Amino acid sequence: MKNRWDDADAGAHEGILGACVYASQLLGREPSLVLVGGGNSSVKERQTDAYGEDVEVLWIKGSGWDLAEIAT
Repeated sequence: MKNRWDDADAGAHEGILGACVYASQLLGREPSLVLVGGGNSSVKERQTDAYGEDVEVLWIKGSGWDLAEIAT
């Protein structure tokens, strides 16, 4: 797979979730890696919950949305 990462394009996406969305879009555009309309991706990060506790969060892109077209 050719490296299609572009720092300027990646910079348009905020935070770790945005970086995951951008990477997912790149992967989804590579037909040798995913079926059309398919694919899953995820990223973990630490956030403060509604109670002020520091918790680990798992953001998951599940089925039902094409990786190439995923958005936040």
